[in-house]
Amino acid sequence: MSGKRIEQPWLFSAEQIKNSPSRQDNIDFEDERSRRKSVCKLIAEIGQTVRATVTAINTAKVFFHRVFMVQSMEKQNPKLVGVTCLFLACKSEECLCQLKHFIWTLNKLDRTNDGQKAYPFGKRTDEGCSRPWEIKEDSEGFQELKEKILACERVCLHVLGFELNATNPHCFLDRFIRFFDSVRKEDKEKRRLIATDNVGVDSDDFIGRQVQEMATAMANDSTTTTVCLQYEAGIVAAAILHLALKIRKYSLMKMPKWCEKLSEELKAEKDARLRGLVVQKESIEDISAQLLDLYDESTNKTTDSADAEQGSSQNGHNSKSDSAAAAAASTNSPQAEKASQPSTGSTASQARPSQGHSSSNSSADNEQLQ
Repeated sequence: MSGKRIEQPWLFSAEQIKNSPSRQDNIDFEDERSRRKSVCKLIAEIGQTVRATVTAINTAKVFFHRVFMVQSMEKQNPKLVGVTCLFLACKSEECLCQLKHFIWTLNKLDRTNDGQKAYPFGKRTDEGCSRPWEIKEDSEGFQELKEKILACERVCLHVLGFELNATNPHCFLDRFIRFFDSVRKEDKEKRRLIATDNVGVDSDDFIGRQVQEMATAMANDSTTTTVCLQYEAGIVAAAILHLALKIRKYSLMKMPKWCEKLSEELKAEKDARLRGLVVQKESIEDISAQLLDLYDESTNKTTDSADAEQGSSQNGHNSKSDSAAAAAASTNSPQAEKASQPSTGSTASQARPSQGHSSSNSSADNEQLQ
């Protein structure tokens, strides 16, 4: 096969991520991580409101993570960068949304600490107005935020080098689902991931659709983490499908063997983004661990909230919460399967079973754009 594999310059080692510009400005690792998650949730909420595509939302999160490998959260407002990255992603993915809708959505979503609508950029008071967040375009608040987003857009474009391409793991799920079907243990595993003459799409032995739905949701969630900065999208896709299959207790050949077989197949891959990709056991395990940590945190948050509501007098619930979180981190548990099945288009902060709709305590949540 002629031609070279497309290289991705926006890849960093775990050490580089731990020593990001924000860390150098004395923002600790957990605080930066929490801010990234919080803003990724905001990007998803705004994207869904302005009807951006799932691809645009995920691309925006990738842009956001990239920007803060060059810029510090101490010097750039994470919320403002997140909104701007979504605006840029919508342009690059050709799902054009007018800037005014981003401004109105921000005005609508922002709330005070007690959960009341804040309308930080103003509120329409016209008689009979049912959308008070849709402030007039010539108002001071609207114009101020518009200028901030446009100024931030110039910063983001400069940081990104005007490179508005980001490959998402979703692109490769179909390709790899066929591969994993071919490396199942035929003597033990009768279920199929692709339809055949003997196993049709309506057969109980066909689980391809369920696995793909789970993997798609997990791919959406993965963009909340920094795996997009550590691994190429093809590696992430393979890891996500492997995790989804492990949750479904699907019998595959041992990981070192299928990693070697997949790497060999990809030497002659037609898609330049995958051609020559080397799939390693350590990478698959690391990506899986980061995703399970994400779902485990989500489970912990839900169980902690439930315990608080029931009162501190019921001390026995704390140990149950710990057990539930530990079970959710196990890929063989029913809790893990539930945790890994958010609806398509969700983000990690909305992962099952915690949904993640409550406001985070992250400092990024309370950060103002004004």
